[in-house]
Amino acid sequence: MENKYQVLLFDRIQENYAAFTDQWSTLSPSELIEKAEEIYAAQMVKEHLMGSVDEQRAEWLLRFKNPLEIMRDKWINENGMEMVHDEDFSHALWAVMDCQDTESLYPLAPGVEPTPDRDDPVTVREFIERHPGVSFDMMTPGGFVYLTPEHAKLLLTGQSVKGYPGEIEYAMEITAEELLNQEVLNANFGGDEWHILSNDIHEITPKPPTMDQGVTMC
Repeated sequence: MENKYQVLLFDRIQENYAAFTDQWSTLSPSELIEKAEEIYAAQMVKEHLMGSVDEQRAEWLLRFKNPLEIMRDKWINENGMEMVHDEDFSHALWAVMDCQDTESLYPLAPGVEPTPDRDDPVTVREFIERHPGVSFDMMTPGGFVYLTPEHAKLLLTGQSVKGYPGEIEYAMEITAEELLNQEVLNANFGGDEWHILSNDIHEITPKPPTMDQGVTMC
């Protein structure tokens, strides 16, 4: 079966949703009102998530016991009660897959081992290759860079781009190698383009969290 993981994920989502409905059925009217956004988000994920999931993403989500819960929480974080679009879920999927904390915040499915390379950064090259056909509005160490879909393709072939640290007359050339090897620190989708903050990759020794630090989803 070519779409085996997509089918399995669909079944897992239905199971997760059925478990949630069992929980909701025990709540009082006032408790249901308090959980209205959470319930609505779960319904939106159940109805629309599969339209943004390919086999690779489905296989990754199946690593978790409750992928519906993961995407519900991320959808609430990014969209609230707004109308959902396919690209909203595409970004949410990328965000949870890239987030180093996802595997520590949500239980894995039985028999699944943690991913060993979760600390590897996502490079600009990888990000552009994952999101073809859109524009990129970037803030880089060399200044602002704007890439149309056509410019993004040329960048991947090795063509340099212009960076604007301030006024447009002060444009600086940024080589493809320099930009493509930078790390994506933050990415948000709006309209028809990605807004990206990137930086040079540095080797950083992570500091252990202090007792008063909470855990938040990326």
